Amino acid sequence: MKIWAYLALAALLIGAAGAAAKAMYSSGYNKRDQEVQQEIIDAQVQAAADAEARWSASVIAATEAIRVEEKIVEVIRVVEKEIPKVVERIVELTPECRDLGASYSGLLNNQIRAGNGISVATITDDLDAGLQASD
Repeated sequence: MKIWAYLALAALLIGAAGAAAKAMYSSGYNKRDQEVQQEIIDAQVQAAADAEARWSASVIAATEAIRVEEKIVEVIRVVEKEIPKVVERIVELTPECRDLGASYSGLLNNQIRAGNGISVATITDDLDAGLQASD
């Protein structure tokens, strides 16, 4: 063989060896890039699942709180309907309590406000002062 054939064969072998080395070298980087991409996707999926779980828990808690509030409102409505009946009954049994209605409703309103966390002003009504000492 001639020298140029040996040179071509050597160049071909060096080129093939260089291409193989480059392929092996970059395949490690490509594999790591794929692993990193998969880790990112897994982390995003996990974060979405965690957010969905937190959202579901907050919806359940809010639903329960709403049910409790609805029950409280129902009880307050029943109590408000019964107040006039109770006041009438008190007036029937003790006629001296005829002026009790408005004050009694005011007490109920103050109790509802206090139950809802609304501050109630100091009460200056004579009926709330308690019984007077008798001589």
